[in-house]
Amino acid sequence: MDSLKERFYRIYPDLRGNKAVESFMTRPEHQELLKEFLSSPSASAEGCLNEAFKAHYFGIRFTSYVSSSLYFHSVNFDKKIRLHRGRQLLTLDQPLGGEEDGTFKDMIADTEEHLTLPVQSLEDAISDETLLHAYRKLTDRQRRILDLAYVEELSDTDISKILRVSQQAVSKSHKKALAKLKEELEKGEQE
Repeated sequence: MDSLKERFYRIYPDLRGNKAVESFMTRPEHQELLKEFLSSPSASAEGCLNEAFKAHYFGIRFTSYVSSSLYFHSVNFDKKIRLHRGRQLLTLDQPLGGEEDGTFKDMIADTEEHLTLPVQSLEDAISDETLLHAYRKLTDRQRRILDLAYVEELSDTDISKILRVSQQAVSKSHKKALAKLKEELEKGEQE
């Protein structure tokens, strides 16, 4: 095949590096036409080769057209859906003012009854003296985060909103507090 390509490029040097021509030459049926044209150049062999290349090139262009058409139609479809969703907001989903202000849905009071736990803090619930001692060694913030996480059963995201810090800061303090408790408990076991 390489000698076939080289012979072709000697006749048509300006086509070297053309991706359409390269892909054309990879198919066996096209190689046969090319071999026939190069071995006995004639108008009919050249015509067959040109027709095959036209069909091949049309396939490339058609695939490219369909691909780009699908891409732009999907982009336009997404824009329409977003526009429709923005125009057809439910009353409860409409923003109160700016995006940070929330929606009407956020202002609805929670009528679901929550179980009230007699425990206000983990300190009230801990019966193990070693654990209680370790808990008291934590910083106020770490105790507050643990109380919110385990007594109130809030997520780190909810805790971050209450404490007005980032969710990552809450997560880091939470992990640090648990590590500190573990360390204190392990010290207590060794003594």
